[in-house]
Amino acid sequence: MSAAFNPKRSEELNLAAMLAKQWETDTKQLMTGQQGIDKMKELLTADGTMPFDERSVPPEWQDALLLRFWVGFKKNCGNAAEAFSKMLAWRRDNGINDIRDKILGGLKPEQFPRYDQLRRFYPLLKTGFDRNGCPINITLTGLIDPAKLVQTATTDEIRMYIVYEMEYKLVQLCRLTQETGIVYRALEVHDLKGLGMHHLATGPIALLRKIVSEVSSNYVELADKVLLLNVPYATVVRSVLKQVVPARSQHKLAVMGGLEDYSATLTDHAERGEYHECLFGGALPDGLEDSGEDDINKWNSVTVPARDKKVLKEEVPAGKTFLWSVCPASQDVGLELLFVPGAKGGKPVALFSSGERVASLQRGSHKATEDGAVVITLDNTYSYINSKTVQYTFEVHDLDE
Repeated sequence: MSAAFNPKRSEELNLAAMLAKQWETDTKQLMTGQQGIDKMKELLTADGTMPFDERSVPPEWQDALLLRFWVGFKKNCGNAAEAFSKMLAWRRDNGINDIRDKILGGLKPEQFPRYDQLRRFYPLLKTGFDRNGCPINITLTGLIDPAKLVQTATTDEIRMYIVYEMEYKLVQLCRLTQETGIVYRALEVHDLKGLGMHHLATGPIALLRKIVSEVSSNYVELADKVLLLNVPYATVVRSVLKQVVPARSQHKLAVMGGLEDYSATLTDHAERGEYHECLFGGALPDGLEDSGEDDINKWNSVTVPARDKKVLKEEVPAGKTFLWSVCPASQDVGLELLFVPGAKGGKPVALFSSGERVASLQRGSHKATEDGAVVITLDNTYSYINSKTVQYTFEVHDLDE
């Protein structure tokens, strides 16, 4: 593992040079980059994936995108083509090109949906460029709070936050490649300062890991080097990682301790002004210094005993809109919401019902077309020992006013 700066990296990442270069494939054969992506195109044509939707694969980005997958999948043409096809299907099924269009149209990170709320507990910074022209992305990993994150946003909102960030990174890199002919990747900096026991919250961290894994599998070879800062017991961690990280990938990863250990390395890679000053002991970015009292702490709460249910009820007059948010404080709970008309014989309307118990924030709304009430059932009958605390807030508004 090496944190050393490579001043010739931009030459090595030149697209024409990478296509002409003889690479050793996963089967120890030699193949040029051009031969690799040509074989991918052949396979993608045979399975009907090619010709590509130009919103997903603009012609001017095509060769570089294919090359990222070919390199990322160890120069195995079949695996790379399969992953590329799955990526295109994922983009189609999740409307990712609509997000790309917004970014291409000038959407900034601070304009991403629920950016201010999510950034508090998952801080991602985009600052400057390293000496090779690679964008610098900083994750304040030690400030990520999985438990508060799932109390602040729904699973889909967290997922979309990460999708917007990754798509923004891909667009930036593809634009740079188009302008310069260099297959740029990002310098990724992860600051672990603040790492603590709250990062071990099993439910929230498993949920976050699942989301990140799903999204990142569709964005391949976007990182050039990963610098881990403020790593506890850095010497031990380095030794362990050398045993588990493949030798071909170790040049990407550098593990360092405190400021004295990493300061010179950062300034080798880029001018100090290209980073955020918080990495050098300065103040945190605006909005992260003091989160204050979280809104969720002002919500109502109810305890659901083991082997029991709690039923809550909120009257909703005709024409009014019912807004609801429900979040288990720690463990999961069953959740069902029904709108029950006040008139005799009215048919209840299901507002929320999940086949699985919920462990994170859920929210929604319902506009009543007649007088009635929303009945909320919190089900803990499956738990023989543990009671569950659930936080919630209900509001009834005339949204037409």
